[in-house]
Amino acid sequence: MTPPASYEKEYVAKTKKSKAHWEKVRRLIPSGVDSNVRFFEPYPFYVKRAKGPYLWDLDGNKIVDYALGYGPMILGHNHPAVVKAVKEQVDRGTMFGASAEMAYEYVNIVHKAMSSIEMFRFANSGTEATMHPLRVARAYTGKEKIAKAEGSYHGGHDYVLQAVDIPSDKLGPKNMQPAVPFGKGIPKRISDLLAIYPFNDWPATEEVITKNADELAAVIVEPVQAGGGCFVPRDNYLKKLRRLTKELGIVLIFDEVLTGFRVAFGGAQERYDVKPDLTAIAKVAGGGYQLAGFGGRKEIMEEIIPKDEGNVYHGGTYNAHPVSVTAGLTTLKILSKPGTYKRVDKIGGSLFRGLADVAADRGVDVWIESVGSLGQLYFTDKEVSTWRDAFDIDREKWKHWFMHCLGRGTFFGVPHADEHFFTSLAHSEDDISRSLEISDDAFRLIAKESS
Repeated sequence: MTPPASYEKEYVAKTKKSKAHWEKVRRLIPSGVDSNVRFFEPYPFYVKRAKGPYLWDLDGNKIVDYALGYGPMILGHNHPAVVKAVKEQVDRGTMFGASAEMAYEYVNIVHKAMSSIEMFRFANSGTEATMHPLRVARAYTGKEKIAKAEGSYHGGHDYVLQAVDIPSDKLGPKNMQPAVPFGKGIPKRISDLLAIYPFNDWPATEEVITKNADELAAVIVEPVQAGGGCFVPRDNYLKKLRRLTKELGIVLIFDEVLTGFRVAFGGAQERYDVKPDLTAIAKVAGGGYQLAGFGGRKEIMEEIIPKDEGNVYHGGTYNAHPVSVTAGLTTLKILSKPGTYKRVDKIGGSLFRGLADVAADRGVDVWIESVGSLGQLYFTDKEVSTWRDAFDIDREKWKHWFMHCLGRGTFFGVPHADEHFFTSLAHSEDDISRSLEISDDAFRLIAKESS
């Protein structure tokens, strides 16, 4: 391994046990991690335990965590009410193979949060939560093609691993971008079933969808695009998308895996006052456990109901797992209390506004794109509102900032410049202040190296 860069030295000095563990485990686990997104150079750290807004690694370092399980832990780690409920459920049973009573209570609270969800089915991951509604939409419309935004990520199944990260030699005009498989092993012919549009660019989006309307079963969208970082919808983009899909008879699917119960209790559809036909949820919805689901208009979801003439298949051994449903239900009950999201947004605003302020004080050009407790920091002197806007960000400066902060005990989320980070209800004013002090020192060093 090459010697660490200057901004990695403190991290390397403090994580010797993680490095030794990485050297051992990567012989059996590719890259030494359980998901590609968890790997970063020079090597990842490994967690021993977590509580509230903190992680403790193998070396005993206490780390302020803004990754939060990559989204689910909006209450912080090991929330006592969730832990208590889970332990009680484990004593009652963990796996039944038949439906359990608490599933109805869970779906009822989901329906109250998102009235667009008239019927609901459970799944186990965000990938499943987007895969199934696409199948349902195809059955309902009798069409096969799907439209998705360039740069957006909707899980790990082949039908949406398209135009996620487009190589420069395959990048086309934003209104004529072909689908490009993301990584190896994806059949090329699946690309023919995708139409690609640019999130937040309404003229080009309208052109792509209208041109493909006769073949489109559905348009799937992250209402706040988190693929590529964080891009907040502008100029009533979502309302325009809803109006157009209604006019053309196309099913509109909101992928609220990341935004559901995070940007508002009712997700982005509450925050931006737009009702989709189908919705996918996961992450916060499970309170840190493996729970996901999808739902929407009754007449569309009834495609799943077994019929003599055939129906959409939906199944899963662990669907509505009692322990996961208990954790999710407990989490959602806490989040449903009045005033909760004012606190969520206040904590998020303190961090994201604070980062913009300390960077400006140091004369470092950054753009902070955020909504509530979700956001990203881009090193650039330009506004970043679309996936293509992020092409020219300074990724080396981002890595410098990220690794300097991690070496000082602050983990700013998914460890890549085109991802995002989060705040939780567990983060205190002291946690935010300390994180801003550490970031300020990183910005100072970046400004010094740039002068």
